[in-house]
Amino acid sequence: MANYISFLLLIFISTQISASSLSKCPKDCYCDLDPNGRYYTECNEPGMKKFNEYDFDPKMEIIIIRSPKNSLTIGPLFTRFRKLETLVITGANIPAIGEKSFWGVKSLRTLDLSDNNLTTISVMNFFDLNNLTELNLSKNKIMRITSGTFNYLTNLRILKIADNGLSSFLPRTFQSLTRLRYLDLSGNPIEDLTPEVFLDIRDLKAFKCRKCNVKKVNPAFYSQLSHLTELDMGENQLQYLVKDEFKDLKYLRQLHLDGNQLSAIVDNLFFEQKSLEYLDLSRNRMRNIGNEAFSNLSNLTYLDISYNKLPELGLDYMSNLPKLKTLNISGNVQLNLLNVRDIFEITSGLRSLAIADITDLPLDIFVPLDSLQHLNVSGCRLGNHTHQILEPLTMLKSLDLLRNHLTGFDIELTEKLLNIENVRFEKNHIICDTCNVGPMVDQKHLMKWKYMPECYQPEHLRHRTINRLVKENLVECYANYFLYDEGFDAASTSINFLHESQFHMFAVLFAAIFVLSLLIIIISISICTRQRAHYYTREDGKGDQMNGSEKCLEGSLITGTEINFKFPLDDDHICTVDEVCLPPPPIKHSSSPTDTRSS
Repeated sequence: MANYISFLLLIFISTQISASSLSKCPKDCYCDLDPNGRYYTECNEPGMKKFNEYDFDPKMEIIIIRSPKNSLTIGPLFTRFRKLETLVITGANIPAIGEKSFWGVKSLRTLDLSDNNLTTISVMNFFDLNNLTELNLSKNKIMRITSGTFNYLTNLRILKIADNGLSSFLPRTFQSLTRLRYLDLSGNPIEDLTPEVFLDIRDLKAFKCRKCNVKKVNPAFYSQLSHLTELDMGENQLQYLVKDEFKDLKYLRQLHLDGNQLSAIVDNLFFEQKSLEYLDLSRNRMRNIGNEAFSNLSNLTYLDISYNKLPELGLDYMSNLPKLKTLNISGNVQLNLLNVRDIFEITSGLRSLAIADITDLPLDIFVPLDSLQHLNVSGCRLGNHTHQILEPLTMLKSLDLLRNHLTGFDIELTEKLLNIENVRFEKNHIICDTCNVGPMVDQKHLMKWKYMPECYQPEHLRHRTINRLVKENLVECYANYFLYDEGFDAASTSINFLHESQFHMFAVLFAAIFVLSLLIIIISISICTRQRAHYYTREDGKGDQMNGSEKCLEGSLITGTEINFKFPLDDDHICTVDEVCLPPPPIKHSSSPTDTRSS
């Protein structure tokens, strides 16, 4: 009983403390205690024009101001907040940081001024912030950082200055940041990573420079940052990597090279990266991966080679990945799928697989992957044989079926899907009638998915989720038709995915068309032969009348001033076209008695 009373008393005291903090909360802000018992204020309403420090409790430890429609300036406003640990002011259109704005706020650990309009920063902007450990200046308009700007930030461990306009850095820019472990320069048009710039941050663990227009990296840069465990050079313009590119980065655990212009991966490129666990080579132009490209990557668990131009996966380099758990080969439309089936034999320990946007999957392709838990087959046009393809996968927990030309769910597929925790069905054209969704509607009480399948037809049920349907209100087998909306063609699935009855129907139809075509050809040949025989018979008959054909040309062609198209050939005969076109026979001159005597 005493313990129960103490518990109630503790709740009452906590409530009173929280209520006390709320009573000092600025207008349009929310104030409370965080899970660690620290006072915090969060202001998300737009329209704030001025930061009035006297509206806040001086004991405040966390202040968060977020809104894209605010318009604030920062000066020496925070001196009275002696316990302030976290200050976040984003989307506030702040044009500049005043000198000594944070003077006296020695307790500040995190400062986030991202997504503002800062154009310059100077050493005095961070005066007295010796204990700051994280600084975020991303998404501003900073064009230049002078040497020594961060000299007061001797304990800084995380620095984010991504998405500004920085094209270069002066030597010793990061002077005094000897404890820096994380640096993000992404989204700046840097192009060249000058090694001397990073001389003072040799113990850096994570470096990000995505979308920096980098075409080539100076090897000395890697030697300066030899302690890196994470390197992100994604979405640059790297065209090739030499064999010794990463020889100095022996502690790498994550490497992002996605979105570049790499055409090949040479042998032993990652030979020194024995600790590498995560490798992303997606969205390049790769046509070839050397047989020894992944040698020594015995600890790799994640590999993404999606959306390249690979014709096949190499048994040699894939066999060097004994701990691989996650594989993404989506979008390699030229892949030899029989070869992929062989690859799955040697990577049977996979837990997650993405093979999206590759059509004509063999029905037995997933047979070796009986331990698979997560599968993405979006855009594979599985169609009517979805169940047969998924049948070997008894351990699935999540399944992505987007854009698969699904029109319904039979009993077998329904039972399979209901045993999977999370399934996504978006962008399929499901026909909500008793034939296509009846079995699933019967089991809708078992559906626990976050994203429910939606009806596409009939029109009056479009966008209605299946768990809201009542079977008695469904039409009987709505229609057997093809859908040609939004580029979708339900008849375009591979022949592998046709029902046997559909296959037989098409076979009979093809045979009937073939026989009919053959009969038409035979009849046409027969008719042509008869006409040809009749023509020659008629011509032979005309030969006997050749001697008299010249009469056809006798008479007057001109009658008065007009052409006589039917002038008589004789007393009762009008010349036909054939007769007009027939040349007259040669004229035989009879010998006169005089000529005979002379001969």
